[in-house]
Amino acid sequence: MIFRKRKKSFISRIFSFRLFVLAGVLIIVFLGINLGKEYYREYQIQKEINSLQKEMESREKNIYKLSQLIEYCRTSEYKEAEARKRFGLGKEGEKLIIITEQSNSDEGIEIKDELNNENLPNYIKWWNYFFATK
Repeated sequence: MIFRKRKKSFISRIFSFRLFVLAGVLIIVFLGINLGKEYYREYQIQKEINSLQKEMESREKNIYKLSQLIEYCRTSEYKEAEARKRFGLGKEGEKLIIITEQSNSDEGIEIKDELNNENLPNYIKWWNYFFATK
């Protein structure tokens, strides 16, 4: 038997090189890394878009609430309630009763005690500071 060497074509010789395979793997890894970076960047952008949309929705709700409050402030019902509250006004035929708060008599006692403490000797002041009930 005579063995003949087959002539390999140019393309089959290129694919048989280990260098070609290594270069192909490196190119695939490089493209994969870049694809991963772009995917992560797109994810971050989408996350930011979602947070901005939520913020926009909350601001729109606040704007709506404020517009409702402005509309309520323009009504005569609100004006009447504010006049009653701020100026003590009432409708015709109504009688207003104004109740004032009375001052506590305990405050006067505390002030008197403080004045009496000024005349006491220092060691008694310290004794009262640590052991007296308030």
